[in-house]
Amino acid sequence: MANRLVLLAVAGSSVLALTGCTQSGNVAARVDDTTVPTSEVDFLTRMQCASLGKAAEDPQQGQATQTVATSQIRTGMVNTLIQSELNRQLAASKDLSYDAATLRSVMQQFETTVKDVPKKDQDRFRDLVEDVYRGQLQVYTYAESELGGSPTQEQVQQEVARIQDEFRASVDVDVNPEYGADAKGVAGSVDASLSRAVSSFAKQSLEAPPDQSTDPDAQARYTAWLGTLPADQKCG
Repeated sequence: MANRLVLLAVAGSSVLALTGCTQSGNVAARVDDTTVPTSEVDFLTRMQCASLGKAAEDPQQGQATQTVATSQIRTGMVNTLIQSELNRQLAASKDLSYDAATLRSVMQQFETTVKDVPKKDQDRFRDLVEDVYRGQLQVYTYAESELGGSPTQEQVQQEVARIQDEFRASVDVDVNPEYGADAKGVAGSVDASLSRAVSSFAKQSLEAPPDQSTDPDAQARYTAWLGTLPADQKCG
């Protein structure tokens, strides 16, 4: 349900090259008339990297922490914030409710992750993540009510996906070309270098992460590529 830590589940997102590109203003995307600021994307990326770095230093978690390109996390955050705004607009249009006690419980679980980031950033981080979870919970609750009876979690998740896809089709999602979005506004879905000149090194970061590739050698290539990145371009 909504207690899944969505901000940590970005390893499956396609990658956006950092080298050879620049951000355009402070607009990562527009969802109808609402802007998703690049500053929020970069902020959440920094918070995620701080959390992964903390986990890597923990003897009990270090070996299980996967090193991830910062660009990959950034793309995941673009998609997270776009979906959060879509959920907010959907909830507003249908006056959707949610269980406040469940949201409090979810945020209590997330507090451990909040504590891993710099203290000066914790309130902002907590507020942004709470907005993400609230929207998820509203849509999940709506999906349950639409199904009625006692649906399984898989059935609810399928209904959530149907509801979100249907609503997304009715909304204009415009993503900064630098994030390589497809026609549906999903960042990391196409080669972002088509919209600008990038170096051959940057193009390597557009390759799908190993867990989404059918190539048996993808893991080795991806790991080798990560090894060539400067420390400030990878997390974990």
